[in-house]
Amino acid sequence: MIHIGLHVLPPILALNLYKAHKRSYNMNKHERKVSHMSEITSTNACLVIIDMVNGFIHEGPMADASIKNIIVNIEELIKSFHQNHQPIIAFLDKHPENAKEFTAFVPHCVANTSESEWVEELLPYQNDVLFFEKNSVNGFLAPDFQQWFEIAPLYQQYVITGCVSDICVLQFALTLQAYIHQHNLDATVTVCEDAIATFDAPFHPKDTYHTMAIAFMKQCGIHITTSKEITL
Repeated sequence: MIHIGLHVLPPILALNLYKAHKRSYNMNKHERKVSHMSEITSTNACLVIIDMVNGFIHEGPMADASIKNIIVNIEELIKSFHQNHQPIIAFLDKHPENAKEFTAFVPHCVANTSESEWVEELLPYQNDVLFFEKNSVNGFLAPDFQQWFEIAPLYQQYVITGCVSDICVLQFALTLQAYIHQHNLDATVTVCEDAIATFDAPFHPKDTYHTMAIAFMKQCGIHITTSKEITL
């Protein structure tokens, strides 16, 4: 589902573009909420926040409390994007109990459990965010995101944050970059190294996998920077 402020809503910019192109967009299943999204007029940058849910930070078999250290940097980016009227989107990992992904990963972030909810630290900003639920490690493939992405403006820069570095962040960043390359688009994918993180486990040393993910993204032309270096 598409959410804004955790309520179902069609993105305003997507709706405007829909009107311009006379595309079919079913508004009956959506409700309107007042939000800064209605104030957005720029296509300068879009902030992407991936999987900042309890199940990867506060509770559950895949949670790592150290990931919460990136929240402060994500919070500052949210404030900056909001103040500059730039869009903010976020993915929520949310699975049915019989998710196919559970054949590869331990069951986690099951729908209607607290694991699949956005972390409490970022809840004050929920009304400034357009949310997409995802049922795989790649948010780009989420049907509602694809619907939004198809009719939303092309942003000059997509700034990616969240967790985990070597799985969901890596998958989304590489897919978005490949899409831009495939269609010869004038857009940049940027990842804030101090606003992404991964989990630690005996089979998964976090520093190694985080560094590896950064290397993979760099070699594909993704811009790696820090949250403080983002200018709008």
